[in-house]
Amino acid sequence: MVASRARPEYEALADAAGVLTCRAVCLLPIAMPLARLPLFLLAAYALIVLGEGALSAFGSGTGTDLSRAIITVAGVLWLLHGLRFGQAWAWWLATGGATVFLISVSTALVMAGLAGQSANLPPSLYAKSAFLLGAACLLLLPASRRRYLGRRDAAS
Repeated sequence: MVASRARPEYEALADAAGVLTCRAVCLLPIAMPLARLPLFLLAAYALIVLGEGALSAFGSGTGTDLSRAIITVAGVLWLLHGLRFGQAWAWWLATGGATVFLISVSTALVMAGLAGQSANLPPSLYAKSAFLLGAACLLLLPASRRRYLGRRDAAS
């Protein structure tokens, strides 16, 4: 049986939607204030964690991974709320948590490299690491530290 091919007008519409989505994603950091970008990066991290938990729970039939993912998402939402209102505790927790996560991923990569093996880490871990690295770098900028910590000497 031959698979039916989509009509040309639908293909053109899908191509146009793909191009517009690509342009919107590329222009997102330019159009958005730099202070809000870490919030979106942390939200993307939370969505990946939730997806991993759901996939694991549906695959194994246990809900422990899903409940762990939901607790992580709740923590990220709490951090986002604090960061949105410029709270210092949220800045410290976000930068500290991202740093600890990135150190653990780096340690796994170094240990696997020293053992002469590939790390065999899932692609979602690399995506989470990229989002957290971007958020941590943006939160560590002097303007961000001034905003959250409120002291000029803390930003220097």
